[in-house]
Amino acid sequence: MRQLLDVDLRLIRIFRVIAEAQGLAGAQLVLNLSQSRISTSLAELETRLGARLCRRGRSGFALTEAGRSVYDASHELFEAVDRFCNKAGTVSLNLRRVVKLGAVDALATNPELALPRIIGHFRQTTPTVQIDLMIAGPEDLEAQLIAGARDIIIVPSLTKRSDLAYVPICGEKQSLYCAKGHPLYGESDRVVARNLARHAIVARGYLHSQDLKRLGHREADATVEMMEAQLILILSGGFIGYLPAHYAASWVKRGDLRCLCDAALSYDSIFYAVGQRSATENPLVRRFLTSITQAKQV
Repeated sequence: MRQLLDVDLRLIRIFRVIAEAQGLAGAQLVLNLSQSRISTSLAELETRLGARLCRRGRSGFALTEAGRSVYDASHELFEAVDRFCNKAGTVSLNLRRVVKLGAVDALATNPELALPRIIGHFRQTTPTVQIDLMIAGPEDLEAQLIAGARDIIIVPSLTKRSDLAYVPICGEKQSLYCAKGHPLYGESDRVVARNLARHAIVARGYLHSQDLKRLGHREADATVEMMEAQLILILSGGFIGYLPAHYAASWVKRGDLRCLCDAALSYDSIFYAVGQRSATENPLVRRFLTSITQAKQV
């Protein structure tokens, strides 16, 4: 097998995503590349290394012994690359002019998180740095972060990974809602509590089991990944479901939504700024984390 220094780092990064996604189909969602292009990249890497890295077929996807060795070695390789970039970055922040951020949707109205103010503060302290902000679901953002396509993501986290660093930012109140015209809209909380299990629920995919458990449902009648989709289905009048209280506030004020059993069913989720552990040495990442702290003090 040739030395890894002879191999394009891009191909190794693609291979890492394939390995972690357990196949080309899953990697396609993370990399946003066609399966044919991913397959070609994998074949090129195997040719340049002189070894077959994985088996694909009816029996499923599996790494070969060589594939496992390359995957394990890739962690050390990219940690070393990150250390080099971070040390180079301390010489001049302008050596890296783009910071790639990721966040879930429906954060603009969260006064506790204050993401617009955080980004505004960061922009003032690093005016020459370009910001690339991606809005997606938590699972997609985490996959992007692991693949190296995002520097920092802001998400509610239920399960923490040992290879990622988590900085808590704030809580976000989650409440249960129904729309005007729904059978529960005009009922007392006591009647609502007795009848929750009889009504269709829309659940967020990344909080699926948590939403169901709180409401005593075995399965969801609809599933979404983005908060706007959740809101649309609740406003249809056919579903009850959870929304961030700040996001639902304007519809509640107009009378289009009603919060159900607030004291009994509302809860707080915790938002984190998440990055690769090695990325915390990056001066741009540190500057963004500092902006989070300082923006919240305003």
